[in-house]
Amino acid sequence: MFGFEDFGGFGGGHSHGRGRPQQRKPVENSKYYELLGVAKTADANEIKKAYRKAALQHHPDRGGDPEKFKELSRAHEVLSDPEKRSLYDEGGEEALAEGAQGGGGGGMDIFDIFGGGFGGRGGRGQRVRKGEDVVFPLKVTLEDLYNGCAKKLRLTKNVICQPCGGKGGKGGKDATCRGCKGQGVKMVIRQIGPGMIQQAQVACPECKGAGSVIADKDKCPSCHGDKTVKEKKTLEVHINKGMRHGEKLVFKGEADEAPEQTPGDVVVVLQQSEHASFKRDGSNLFFKHSLTLLEALTGFSFPIHHLDGRTLLVKSEAGGVVKPGDVKALREEGMPMSKNPYVRGNLYVEFDVVFPTAAQLSDASKKVLKQVLPPPSPEAQAAVAAAAAALSKQQSNGAPMSDDANGAPQVEEVTLISVDFEQEKRKFEQQAREQRREEHEEDDEEDGRHHGHGQPQCRQQ
Repeated sequence: MFGFEDFGGFGGGHSHGRGRPQQRKPVENSKYYELLGVAKTADANEIKKAYRKAALQHHPDRGGDPEKFKELSRAHEVLSDPEKRSLYDEGGEEALAEGAQGGGGGGMDIFDIFGGGFGGRGGRGQRVRKGEDVVFPLKVTLEDLYNGCAKKLRLTKNVICQPCGGKGGKGGKDATCRGCKGQGVKMVIRQIGPGMIQQAQVACPECKGAGSVIADKDKCPSCHGDKTVKEKKTLEVHINKGMRHGEKLVFKGEADEAPEQTPGDVVVVLQQSEHASFKRDGSNLFFKHSLTLLEALTGFSFPIHHLDGRTLLVKSEAGGVVKPGDVKALREEGMPMSKNPYVRGNLYVEFDVVFPTAAQLSDASKKVLKQVLPPPSPEAQAAVAAAAAALSKQQSNGAPMSDDANGAPQVEEVTLISVDFEQEKRKFEQQAREQRREEHEEDDEEDGRHHGHGQPQCRQQ
């Protein structure tokens, strides 16, 4: 069972429609564009860049005029919002003010501008804001995705209070929130770096985005004025065969409820855990297996315990030889296709070959191997024979380890040794650090000599 904590949600307000005025006076709708120094045809990026430049210049923390900065912020707030900008272009600041006041015939509710509306009636139709979606990562195994399964998900969410119908108290007892002046939101300015600011819109913490508050004596005894109450619900998540890591399952309208808004969705995101034996790539599976040298040369068989509980007894091809890194396929033993689970991908087996240690091979065993295994190529044998003959002649003449009188290169016999290469790399890195330090010290000494003796002087003849 999986549990959610409380989901966040905003309360609601009221939205009003906007009719079309019968007569319109010439409106002043260029002020905000002039403040930002952009044309009325400017796009969102041009407005954003212009605001950033002007805000840095006029920010109070940088010695700017606070009133000028407020005007710039207001201009950016309006022109960066498509609906507010449209309203401003049609009726200037007066239209914006009427919208904020909720005028029945000539304006648009400020909530509608900010968040998509809290419901209403009028010339532009009713719009209802949708609540926030809730995303929940659900851990699943590769077996779950191969076989399909169902999991139960328990959540606690906000639902509309039934006794008060989501009003929070006695009807008509709401009072406009003083913190946001009934808007439900506030504009805040944050400094996100040296000389960098960010303007953001947040829900009013005093009314929780509702735009109104209820006196304690008028609050609903069930929800205590919150308009919603907590409710536990269990969702059944059906995972189909072949689904993938990161795939989303959406439960429409199962997130928090709030007055005059449509509930958001609960979005379940599948998170596959690592498997001990298999790796997945799309509809294919990959499996690694190690063979002994004997198995690689003479054939093999081994079991694979598959994701659906079956055991696959894998056998090599007759007469085949496996080299390290070889990949073989088992057709249609991979993952089911999510849209057609009767069609499957492939299961690929990647082989590693483990060679015997020196202690496992006796002289007699080596002699037998030389008899049964193919010898080196004729070219390789000829090269070895030529080098051995030159070395023998060199030793019989007592020649030093240098080119002979005829310019023929000498032969030197060397023997490989086993090393821990990780340790070798650490040694290389240490030597490189010491060399850099010595070079730095030499440069310092050279600089000191130049400063001590001064610059060479030119002498006139």
